[in-house]
Amino acid sequence: MTLGFALVMGGGVVLACADADENTKPLDKSLGCIDTSCYDANAPPPDTGSSGTSGGSSGYPNPIEGTSKSATLVKGGYMFAEGPVWISDKLLFTDHRASPSLMLELYADGGAGTFRSGVNQANGLAVNPVTGELIACEHGTHRVTKSPPTAAGNGQRVTIAGTWDGKPLNSPNDAVVRLDGNVYFTDPDYAANPDAGYRQEKQGVFRVAPDGTLSRVKETDGLPNGIGLSPDGNRLYVVENSLNLVDVWDLAADGTPINERKFVDTGKGPDGMAVDLAGNIYVASEPGIEVFTNGGQKLGVITVPGVPTNCTFGGKDGQTLYITANTSGNQAASGLYSIKLNVPGLP
Repeated sequence: MTLGFALVMGGGVVLACADADENTKPLDKSLGCIDTSCYDANAPPPDTGSSGTSGGSSGYPNPIEGTSKSATLVKGGYMFAEGPVWISDKLLFTDHRASPSLMLELYADGGAGTFRSGVNQANGLAVNPVTGELIACEHGTHRVTKSPPTAAGNGQRVTIAGTWDGKPLNSPNDAVVRLDGNVYFTDPDYAANPDAGYRQEKQGVFRVAPDGTLSRVKETDGLPNGIGLSPDGNRLYVVENSLNLVDVWDLAADGTPINERKFVDTGKGPDGMAVDLAGNIYVASEPGIEVFTNGGQKLGVITVPGVPTNCTFGGKDGQTLYITANTSGNQAASGLYSIKLNVPGLP
């Protein structure tokens, strides 16, 4: 006899879990829900007018109410921590200003060590929920790569985006992958070298379709940075760092972004972002991690020592928000922080 349950996530994503018997196999939750049953195409669109303390979706509590609202240092001592992602039941993050640049792994005992070395100033990381592959935005090589999520996978990197209109990309910064394999990434001009020909005419937001076709979603002068998806995969969010705001697109069935509009204004210097299963948005900015409902209502701020650069959800129950932050003149406090929240989120 098989016992199971189904948890309906914000926006119609369904996580089904069951005890295994000879005819069933439990889903691998370490990468998030990757079964076709996770997406309900007939579900209504996300609520865009949420208010109060519901956290943006019925059935979920306010994500930060009753919590400390303050992140705690997990591991410090880095040059510039970035790119946290929960993948294959572990947390990875980067120290992309180290020499050589590093990809680090958080251990179960709270320690951390090198997962990969010489990662070409990798910044933002993401997980492809279709294949389980690690997606990395490499400043040093001006490209986005995919590889197996293992230490040995460093030697198996494959470029999925490296040039546009005959020129190398500027400095791919952050990425996110939809359940159907669409990859979205930002390409600001943080690490381009014009003397070497590494500069696009404009900064941009890009999409790599499941068939490998690269297209530009938007040209911008707003330093596109953090990027995220709603739980149902019907919305794409992009941080514009120099404009202190987050934009949002609707996504067509094939993943094509349409109907761009401003989502929210943020504090100064917004950077990376995360999304929980209720559709709430978490934006790293100078004030801390700003938390918004999917209707744009601000729920509050999670304070972080130093300036947070990025965040992601992880842990066995998906309710730990991991945050990278950096403090000028205090390398010991530059690193990985965490806080347990009331709502699980996306890796």
